[in-house]
Amino acid sequence: MPVKATKIETLRKMLTRKSGASIAQIQTATEWQPHTVRAALSRFRKAGEAIAREKNAKGIAIYRITQGGDRP
Repeated sequence: MPVKATKIETLRKMLTRKSGASIAQIQTATEWQPHTVRAALSRFRKAGEAIAREKNAKGIAIYRITQGGDRP
């Protein structure tokens, strides 16, 4: 039986995609509330990850890891 990825691993995979991920996409994948998603993003930043926040064509904020750092 395959091992299920943790929510933090899921978040890291979403943030390392070229397209990044929105708060809503992360919420759907992790079943977290918006404030929990933002806290997890802060945890990545504190661990040394550079997370870019950009807006897509629809004006929705998209988050991506732009450079490596220590893992949370």
